[in-house]
Order: sequence, then structure tokens, then C-alpha cells
Amino acid sequence: MRSGLNYISFCKRRWPVFVLIGYTVAALSWSMPSGSMPGKRGVDAAVAPLMIGLNLWQSWDMFAPNPRSEDIWVGISYETLEGPSGEVPVTKMIEMSYFQRWQRERWRKYFNDHLRTDVESLLWRPYAEYLRNEIQAEGYKPSKIELTRWWRTTEKPVRSDLRADVRKTPWNSYTFYRWHVENPRGDTRQ
Repeated sequence: MRSGLNYISFCKRRWPVFVLIGYTVAALSWSMPSGSMPGKRGVDAAVAPLMIGLNLWQSWDMFAPNPRSEDIWVGISYETLEGPSGEVPVTKMIEMSYFQRWQRERWRKYFNDHLRTDVESLLWRPYAEYLRNEIQAEGYKPSKIELTRWWRTTEKPVRSDLRADVRKTPWNSYTFYRWHVENPRGDTRQ
């Protein structure tokens, strides 16, 4: 019985170490390519709810083993009952300075890897409602909000005219979510 109490006492004193080791293993597993670590699939499945729920997840899939083969960005357009409207290229990195890119990188990953995809369509309405609240905070009554994804195939950058910021390749677009006011009382529908 005495050895059991010593074990419990040891665990109580060392719990921060166990948490740190657990997070380190989870983060390493999460960021490694498939098949690169024994037990990766099991570790990822076990820690996914916690990692995603606490926003501690990370992924390096934008670099390897299969980097994205297209330029993409997400744009927002809106109209208000008072008249002002606008278009915001939220993640169009080629139009931002390096400092802006650094500031918005986390949002770019969120928009490009999650919000724009059909698989995560549950995010669309809450984000449109967030935008509605932001517009209302500025003193306007929004009448329409549209979320649009833009894409074009990338080309290998072997010449300076193929850089993303100077290429003239046309963009494809698709408005993947529309929010608008159904009636003047403010009831909304998708």
C-alpha cells in the first residue's frame, strides 16, 4: 500500500512534466507526414479532440509531402441597407506587405484550409454572422454578405514572370455562401 501512495504522490508532483511530454508527442505526431512515425494514426486519433478543441493543432502539409498545386484566396463582399458596400480580399497574400502577411498568416491558414472547403460548411454561417456583427458595430445594417473562394493553377517558378504577384493567369471564383436579410425586421436566411 505504501508504494501505491508513493506513486500517486510522485504523479501529483510531476503532472506538469507529463502534460509537457504528452503535448510534445501529440504535436510531433500531428505535424509528421503519414507513415513517418510508428503509431501516428492512433496518437492522432486519440488527441484530435483535445488538440482541435484547445486550438493547439498544427500541420506542416503546406510544405510537404504534397504541397498545394494552386494559388487560392478567400474574399468577402457585402452590402448595407444604408448604401455602403465593399469587397475585401481577406487572404490574397500577393497584395500584402511582408508585415501584413506575417500578421495574417494564422487567418490565412484558417480561411484557406478550413473555411473555404465544402467539408467544413458548418463554419460558413457563424462566420457570416460574425461579419454581420462587425458591420453593425460600425453603425450599418448589412443586407447581404457573400463569401467567395478564388483559385488558379500554379506554375513552376522557373522564370520571374511566373511569380504569383506578377502572373496574369485568370482567377476562377465561386461564391460558396450567401447571407442576406429576408425582411426589414432583420430575420435572416441562408
